[in-house]
Amino acid sequence: MRASYCLWVVVAFALGAMPGRLLASHFEVSLEVSDGSNKESAGTATEPPKARDVFVRPVMNSTRGAHCSAKWKLTCKSNEILKDVLVHFYVVRVDKLGQVPPPLEPSVVVIETAQTMDFSPGTNSSAELEFVPDQAGIYLVRIETQGTAEVKSHEHYSAIDLVVK
Repeated sequence: MRASYCLWVVVAFALGAMPGRLLASHFEVSLEVSDGSNKESAGTATEPPKARDVFVRPVMNSTRGAHCSAKWKLTCKSNEILKDVLVHFYVVRVDKLGQVPPPLEPSVVVIETAQTMDFSPGTNSSAELEFVPDQAGIYLVRIETQGTAEVKSHEHYSAIDLVVK
């Protein structure tokens, strides 16, 4: 009896220690933000994350009025076609570093784009967008998928906090 109990404990621990294998990534996401003098990059993250109020993201410092560039790339790693995936990119003003993405009210959005696409295995989508933060403060730069959580149980994103002085 004791041996079978120990076996179940080991199996439960092993399954709990491998969430990345159970929730395999169906997208690889990269994001790079630069202003000519500074550059920062971020890789793939998934949602829904564990419950939290703050996200740890890379931080890039810049200056007000600098011409910033955001490059992103989204590559399908799934073995099946993913239909009607919304690819959503935005830069939005936030109150603090690591803040949960806020509602995208027009008064805080610097730039926003969205496109719905079908992704076959191995295909990708990428873009480079320029923007100029005209006020000092903190901005969230984020690329994300929407529409795959029902099929794959999570969404993918990449994000950087931009501090403008």
